[in-house]
Amino acid sequence: MSEPILSTSEEQLEKISGFLDGELTQQEAQKISLLIETDQEYKQLYDELSMMRYEVQSLSLQEQELEHLDRLFKEPVAKISRIFGFALIAISAVFIIGLTFFKIFSNPDIGMLEKLLVGAVGSGSLLLLFSVLKQRISSAKNDKYKRVKI
Repeated sequence: MSEPILSTSEEQLEKISGFLDGELTQQEAQKISLLIETDQEYKQLYDELSMMRYEVQSLSLQEQELEHLDRLFKEPVAKISRIFGFALIAISAVFIIGLTFFKIFSNPDIGMLEKLLVGAVGSGSLLLLFSVLKQRISSAKNDKYKRVKI
């Protein structure tokens, strides 16, 4: 009469975990494989451990991806590119709005109401642009969440 291969659920978890990690001998792995195929309790434990293992590996991959993105984001070339890109967009927006003001306000064929409406939209756009620039510059210096990783 042979004795049971595993006597406690802790041993079951340990053996199934070893099976999943490839740490068992060939003979032990075959026994566990047979138990997983024939015993519903072992099958359920195996499925649960497999799912947990997959989720843990998935989390570590996500962390690695976030660390990689963080390194790319902090790379000097990327930082300088972002600063110049943002500056170019801001300067271009100011010039486009200024040119539009000049063209509209110097054209006698456009009515005063249209000029006022375009002036209001343009002025609002400039105010919004400057407030965003001011906020970005001040938050870049004092951002308390700068080192927080998601």
